[in-house]
Amino acid sequence: MSRKTVLHIALKVPFAPFLDYLLPDAFCQPPVGARVLVTLGKRTAAVGVVVGVSKESKHKKLKTIERVLDEVALLPEELLALLNKTANYYHAPLGEVIHMALPKWFRQVQNKSVPKQFWWKTSATWEEAASLTKRSIHQQTVFQYLLQNQPLTSKEINHVCNNASQQLKQLEKKGLVVSSELCFIDNQVVRKPEFVLTADQDHALKSVSQTSGFNSFLVDGITGSGKTEIYIRLIQQQIQQQSQVLVMVPEIGLTPQLFNEISERITGRLAVLHSGLSDGARARVWEQARHGQVDVVVATRSGIFTPFKQLALIVVDEEHDLSYKQQDGIRYSARDLALLRGKLQDVPVVLGSATPSMESFALAAKGQHQWLRLRTRTNRKPLPQTVLQNTNQLTLKHGLTHDSLAQIKRHLSQGQQVLVFLNRRGWSPKWLCQDCGWIAQCDACDAYLTYHKHSDRLTCHHCDRRYGTPEFCPDCGSQDTDVLGVGTERVAAGLSDHFKDHSILRFDRDTIKSANDWQQHLDVVRRGEPCVIVGTQMLAKGHDFPKLSLVVVVNVDNSFYSSDFRATEHLAQLLIQVSGRAGRAETRGEVIIQTQNPGHEFFTLLLKKGYQHFAEVQLEERTAMGFPPASHMAIIHAQHRNEAQLMQQLEPLAQAQLGHPDVSVLGPIPAPMQRKQNMHRMQVIINANSRKALHQFLFQAQSCLPDRLQWIVDVDPILLDS
Repeated sequence: MSRKTVLHIALKVPFAPFLDYLLPDAFCQPPVGARVLVTLGKRTAAVGVVVGVSKESKHKKLKTIERVLDEVALLPEELLALLNKTANYYHAPLGEVIHMALPKWFRQVQNKSVPKQFWWKTSATWEEAASLTKRSIHQQTVFQYLLQNQPLTSKEINHVCNNASQQLKQLEKKGLVVSSELCFIDNQVVRKPEFVLTADQDHALKSVSQTSGFNSFLVDGITGSGKTEIYIRLIQQQIQQQSQVLVMVPEIGLTPQLFNEISERITGRLAVLHSGLSDGARARVWEQARHGQVDVVVATRSGIFTPFKQLALIVVDEEHDLSYKQQDGIRYSARDLALLRGKLQDVPVVLGSATPSMESFALAAKGQHQWLRLRTRTNRKPLPQTVLQNTNQLTLKHGLTHDSLAQIKRHLSQGQQVLVFLNRRGWSPKWLCQDCGWIAQCDACDAYLTYHKHSDRLTCHHCDRRYGTPEFCPDCGSQDTDVLGVGTERVAAGLSDHFKDHSILRFDRDTIKSANDWQQHLDVVRRGEPCVIVGTQMLAKGHDFPKLSLVVVVNVDNSFYSSDFRATEHLAQLLIQVSGRAGRAETRGEVIIQTQNPGHEFFTLLLKKGYQHFAEVQLEERTAMGFPPASHMAIIHAQHRNEAQLMQQLEPLAQAQLGHPDVSVLGPIPAPMQRKQNMHRMQVIINANSRKALHQFLFQAQSCLPDRLQWIVDVDPILLDS
């Protein structure tokens, strides 16, 4: 008689961390961390992950698994430990956490082999290539682009010409380029740095290099102080020891730049991992990292779950950035999980920022992070000169003052580039009636509609509903309706009219819809020709444009009226980051901030006394108010089609506070956007003196919520008005 083997299988189900299945006698037992195919419900086939094995189950009737998909664990032991702790900390089912972490390729029922991909680089000089490609302008164009940006995949060159892949194959036949399944970097093309490390950089590099095991470091460096140089030298050290490095960046747009900077300086194998890649490409990086076939992975948020064979260092660049926090589904913080993973795998973690988050700043002040300050720019140039413009008595033309336009003209005439920053896309954020004050709103959300002139449509940026422009006011019948305010589309159009001889490049979600769009725009900027860049916050961080000398910041005042206690912190970080784009080469940068509140205490603190002093004042205020990081917070978000029922179902949470003296509960209260996609939304804000008290309350609170209610827990929220 055969002995019963019960497998605990993690599946994407909200009601349990795992389900029990029997292993058929004919199957070899899969290791923990391997995938299996099972039947969920009556007929649904699903891919699950083995998270445990036992000889018995509390359930009497068990289904058998259909198939074993992995002979070796796809999720190694240390990664499963991270996923378990993630599920516990963020109060999410383990199966859903694993499903979120796995690339889509590995969740497919039809389990195909991971597709191959080829990297390309040149193997000849431009002169040699020019002589062998005289009859093909396309081959010359592809070769030249590869020479300037290598190594690249075929997909990354597709925007250069329609048949780039075919041209690469022809160049390979002529011996001008070579390809490989791995991103290889030759010793012969390593670029030597053109500068000597500053004293601050040298101290930071030695501090991290001399550590062993887990330690956390905050590299707090002003813009242009050379944080990337420290990362690269640390990566070089690990590669020499045949170890792997995970480098985290907040946005997809930053991966190519950092990837290229690293590739020019090391003799290792690199890979990028982000949501813009195909399912096959993401799976391929997972496989390569797991088998030790790549040395460095440059990844966005979900890359924190990448398996490694020999991980030795984690770097989190722009650690303050909001993009590291997932804002839907399981609301994890990749930065915080990087620190947790460092502890679990006993490897150092380096956090870098010119504007550290209040959490990291507080931990550094307490000595829990080693605080490595970089206060000198590598080019020895002073920080940009900042001017506040009071727009109260000034006439604006497409959102810009006459003085701003004059300064833009001056910088363009000197052969420089200009960035106009406005964190609002579209033509105008409001369409209103001039007679009665009616403003166009979404039918499904409590949100104003944004006007997009290109499509001549009003759009809700929360549910993506679109409407035609009204011929008259629905409230009073007046035909005197018009737009109010400016967005990137309107600013760019105004600049195009004003500077007809210069390129106006727009970087926002309406114009940048793919990696190719992003690369094409960046290629124009990096050619160094005078131009004006109009962009949202996707351009505010990390990018290095040597010819950029002027930044104009439009409309920053909304943060002063926000109900979110973090609003001014986020504004300070945004202003410092976007200002840091100016004057990174030979020319000293200039920054113009257009505001209706030039006398606000915020500007005095930040611009006259610096970010560190601003952060110290912020922390004092947070401590006095009992807000994070002086306390520990979570928000329970819930929604329902019936507002009264929603309130009734959330009310027991307020009673649950009675047995928890270290916890305060606010709510249930309406969410800042009370209705979204025709669902009423409310929230309960929990603040606790300790993490232990917070999590004890959350475990109890979840048992008070009915199964039919749609709700989610956000532990350590960074946005209160989402």
